[in-house]
Amino acid sequence: MIGVTAADQYFTGILHNEEWNTADPSMKKRALEQAETQLYRYFRSFSPATRPLPDEAVFEQAIWLLRMDDSVRKTQQGVRSVGVGGIQISSDAVKPICPEVVILLGRRVGRYDR
Repeated sequence: MIGVTAADQYFTGILHNEEWNTADPSMKKRALEQAETQLYRYFRSFSPATRPLPDEAVFEQAIWLLRMDDSVRKTQQGVRSVGVGGIQISSDAVKPICPEVVILLGRRVGRYDR
């Protein structure tokens, strides 16, 4: 498991790092754990024992998770449009993996388009 301290150091050099900087240590730890779990599920050619994920891929996925607002989470659950007071918002499904991670780890054939 990648530590919060290493992630804190990584994000000092990232331009848009507000979500990471405002999260409490417990939230940061959970984001790193969930990011690592997701990436090992999606990129099965990586394995904790034989081919670990690059730290920066986990960091990028962790901040991607922290950036998700309620509307993004709803689209992942299948909601495609919401209307309130005569205003309608429609959205496409959001890809669960950060685009930066796809660049770092490579594209799974048939899974992502760049």
